[in-house]
Amino acid sequence: EVSRKCLGSVVELATRVVTGELSNALAVVRPPGHHCEARQAMGFCLLNNVAVAAAVARARLGVQRVLVVDWDVHHGNGIQHIFEEDGSVLYASLHRYGHGFYPGTGGAHAVGEGAGRGFSLNIPWGSAGYGDAEYAAAFERLLMPVAREFAPDLVLVAAGFDAAARDPLGGMEVSPAGYAYMTAQLRSLAAGRLVVALEGGYNLRSISSSAAAVMRVLLGDDPPPLPPAPPCRSAARDILEASRAMAPFWRSVAAALGGPQAQPRSAVARPRLSRAALRELYGTRAYPRRRRRSRWPFKWRATTPSAWRGAARRRPAWHRFMYGDE
Repeated sequence: EVSRKCLGSVVELATRVVTGELSNALAVVRPPGHHCEARQAMGFCLLNNVAVAAAVARARLGVQRVLVVDWDVHHGNGIQHIFEEDGSVLYASLHRYGHGFYPGTGGAHAVGEGAGRGFSLNIPWGSAGYGDAEYAAAFERLLMPVAREFAPDLVLVAAGFDAAARDPLGGMEVSPAGYAYMTAQLRSLAAGRLVVALEGGYNLRSISSSAAAVMRVLLGDDPPPLPPAPPCRSAARDILEASRAMAPFWRSVAAALGGPQAQPRSAVARPRLSRAALRELYGTRAYPRRRRRSRWPFKWRATTPSAWRGAARRRPAWHRFMYGDE
């Protein structure tokens, strides 16, 4: 009964936002829903609140395109699987991935099926400890360019706050200011038609402070400025991998990468990299230089390949993607 009321609340708020009665909304509901599959409840989720609201908006309210953003630290497997063959719903998720982290889905290679291929955008974080700088970089470099190209009529957010600092399970460091920044970015889409629905989170103080920051932005306040900090290297590589997976489907991503990209590959089964690929990925300093014996005199000397000589060294791929060649 409680799950049905939570589901009805999210659907009602989405209906009022689409019809213009409300400009935006925040649904403070529990239990969460983004893990619930079409025929199976899982992960504390009995009914998929956001997925049903998106389906109602499409079927009954005349909405053509719906963007669903899931910033819960766990991948919303239920939402993605429900819409993975639907090109009218773009699902974008930022979540931890690998090392046995629940539910184990949402690799960068999972881009959708059939008519929905390219409409599942997964940014899988391979490590813990990411914060505002990493999430802001993912929004600026990948999520928002794809969202603007998609041009949604309605934006729904599966707002789990278990990526917040001090959450006992998430292991991330997103601050209330970081959540406010993401909300402000999404509010610029779909003429401000934005519905935020509570999902996971296991620290009441983190949930309350983060939700309050989101609500202030929904009420019209500007988000507090984030300190200018670049993302860490591992996060930049995660964003680059997700961008390469989406480049065949979105012109904005392909343009940012500077040309046609290879087919996306699994984030779990990684092939062994060649010497040239290692130099491209990690740069020259992290790769050991070759040593050979000279003919005369008979002693060992360090040699540097001609491609590495001089000051004009090519930056690694992740650095060029995030900062350009400067």
